[in-house]
Amino acid sequence: MMIKQLNSWEKLKILGEGSKFDVCGFPSIFTKKKKKFQRFGFIYPAVGRKGSCVNLFKVLQSNACEGNCFYCANRKDRNFSRIEFSPQELAKLFLLYYKKGLVNGLFLSSAIYQSSDKSEEKMLKTIELLRYKYSYRGYIHYKILPGTSESLIEGAWRLADRLSINLEAPGPKYLERLSPTKKFSSQLLEGLKKIAYFNEKKPLRAGITTQLVVGAAGETDKEILNFSFKLYENYKLWRIYYSAFMPILQTPLEELPPCPLMREYRLYQADFLLRGYNFSPEEIPFEKDGNLSLKYDPKLAWALKNPHRFPVEINKAEFDELIRVPGIGKISAKRIIETRKIHRFTNLNELKETGAVVKRAQNFITLSGKFYPAPGKSEPEPDQQLFLWEEI
Repeated sequence: MMIKQLNSWEKLKILGEGSKFDVCGFPSIFTKKKKKFQRFGFIYPAVGRKGSCVNLFKVLQSNACEGNCFYCANRKDRNFSRIEFSPQELAKLFLLYYKKGLVNGLFLSSAIYQSSDKSEEKMLKTIELLRYKYSYRGYIHYKILPGTSESLIEGAWRLADRLSINLEAPGPKYLERLSPTKKFSSQLLEGLKKIAYFNEKKPLRAGITTQLVVGAAGETDKEILNFSFKLYENYKLWRIYYSAFMPILQTPLEELPPCPLMREYRLYQADFLLRGYNFSPEEIPFEKDGNLSLKYDPKLAWALKNPHRFPVEINKAEFDELIRVPGIGKISAKRIIETRKIHRFTNLNELKETGAVVKRAQNFITLSGKFYPAPGKSEPEPDQQLFLWEEI
């Protein structure tokens, strides 16, 4: 495999674009609509704490890969230019954009060339230079590659703010359809166990995450979410990212249709319910094919299937009852409870001031016993701000 020699800017354009398959931000349904997200392929809008949006310098150390994943742009048998950054080159290039205020942190990943450890060593050297030589103290999201040695994972854990490893599929059966050369248990799941061990030993500032590819292996949303729920329980993940499959030319799956972006978005919404709204996997409503409704968001679909739980009286309901109402999230529920200490809610405008999405909520609530039904129960357009604040 020949590594092509290019200047740093040429490399950045290619290796920044190549990193787009690792996700850590908005669902594709938002990023596809807005050109501002695509100004530079290597500047990536990620979701930060408390609904903030931060720009990450997102790049691969190398796109030269020994693997042959069926869906991947960097697979060994695909015909394209193979390039890599030296650790010193990449560290200095990142700092150039960081000092200009164009990015707030680094997301570093790589393809696997020669071995996982050899590739990981170059990545680790890059962040060692940033931390020790250049005294960079900002955010680093660092990707652990399949089969990486524990000593290298420990080294990354000491320097990064977040560690992640891509599990790619909700089990070995589906991984074989995506990447028959990777071992689900011994490489991927074992890698997650190792980073979870270090995170439990001393929690990372931004925790640990993983990513699943959606729509390429025949898996259902029900299987994905059951698997995700177990991951949250067993490994204390900060969150799971869902990546809608997009076919790439010169790959074995190039004829496969792309995953609907709304499907990816619905998985994020259902994930919020599991992770922060006390829903169990059994409560998530699925269609007959095992997938989520594309017409209704999962909380609205649940509410429509459970009419005996409604209407909820806003002036009396407990927190756990409030957050089950479509359009009322954790933030607005807390504000409702605080406001009730001062006065009762008597109209929809007062409820709107808490941040609740009244158009979603009004068919499922009463205010001082009065019902305010709205015509129809259609699902509104996806809202980026609601995604940031998880007000579902």
